[in-house]
Amino acid sequence: MGIFDRLLGSKKKTLKMASDAVNFVKVGLLFYLLPECKANFDENYSETLAAAVINTIFSEIPSNETGKDFMKNETNIVNINLVIEKSIKPEEKLRQIITDAVRVKCIVAHGINANLSEDEFKRQCQYPIDQLRKLQILQKGGETPNLSNFIINASSFMNACKKDYELNKNT
Repeated sequence: MGIFDRLLGSKKKTLKMASDAVNFVKVGLLFYLLPECKANFDENYSETLAAAVINTIFSEIPSNETGKDFMKNETNIVNINLVIEKSIKPEEKLRQIITDAVRVKCIVAHGINANLSEDEFKRQCQYPIDQLRKLQILQKGGETPNLSNFIINASSFMNACKKDYELNKNT
């Protein structure tokens, strides 16, 4: 194995770890949002609503027909915005890790495919940042987070949210 293979392997490993860390933030948000949603809505709806909030924040298209149908209902859109307004906007640390995750998601998309078309770049990078700005949860600065720190923070965030969720569930 030559030096270039080692460097490329290291880059791929780092991008994979960063991508996993973005997913840790999403899972942490799910643990964070579920109790908030369940306090105001029935359990089945709460799970779908929490997932829709996360998809909305990260500018992701639902992966199944249930999710796509959910996003077509105006009441659901109002509830998504309500959850963001009441549960996410007031929490600066939450807004920061979300902003960092969206920025890292863009780095990963660009790192995996440096030859993104303009449309694909907008879909994966510009639209998610614009969405955070529109939702008023984008943290100022625009700096790219240090990937090592982000990976650690994302894992800690997910574990803390999971622990809180389990404590909440048992009370």
